[in-house]
Amino acid sequence: MKWSDALLSIVVLFGIIFIVVLCAEAAAESPSLTVEGIGTVTVPVDTASISISVTSSNDNMTTAQAEASRKMSNVIDALKAIGVKDDEIMSGQSTGVTSYQSTSKVCKVVNNTTVCENSTFEASSLERSAVVRLRTVDQSRINEVVEAAKSAGAKAYLAGYGLGDASKAVADARQKAVANAKENAQQMASAAGVRLGKVLEISAYGLPDINMAGSYSSGQTGSYSSGQTGMVDVTSYVIVTYEIVT
Repeated sequence: MKWSDALLSIVVLFGIIFIVVLCAEAAAESPSLTVEGIGTVTVPVDTASISISVTSSNDNMTTAQAEASRKMSNVIDALKAIGVKDDEIMSGQSTGVTSYQSTSKVCKVVNNTTVCENSTFEASSLERSAVVRLRTVDQSRINEVVEAAKSAGAKAYLAGYGLGDASKAVADARQKAVANAKENAQQMASAAGVRLGKVLEISAYGLPDINMAGSYSSGQTGSYSSGQTGMVDVTSYVIVTYEIVT
């Protein structure tokens, strides 16, 4: 190879490298637009949560714990007897202690003198609780479980409704959130006189909100749900970055 040919090859090589660097810098500096998208779907509830609790007022804490455990065991046995499945009984039972105190003043007359005595009463109770999540929202079944728990010596009440598996609803809500982000981006780009290019980055943020329809959402939207009875609103949030084409 002649020296002139070698020199020409080197020049061409450096030229290619220079062009690649310029393209990379241009891509890195290309304008972009980042928007938020919010999507909500409303779906029927399919589970009912029932809270059950038992108490013991025994002064000896060890005895109280044993007594509360025995009572809860009796309640669970009663629920299983009417067909409640093991996996419908949440294994994470909780235990709490409630203490209270009252003071009374008793006065009496002794030898023409009023004598008063203060009397203080202290007591505490230990409570053990659990949650039964029924895979049904049939009211007669809910009532049957609540009454069975009460008959076995527990306090029981319907705590609320929910979804046994929210994955499909979350996926549908996320799809709506992405569409909402694109709509928002198109409106902003149109107002600025530019066009949207390809998606540069997309991500979900925060946990999906799952709220009873018609209840106030404490999530990031801070908005009321649809208000339909027996339904839950599932809301997803995404952040999408678009390339801007001028």
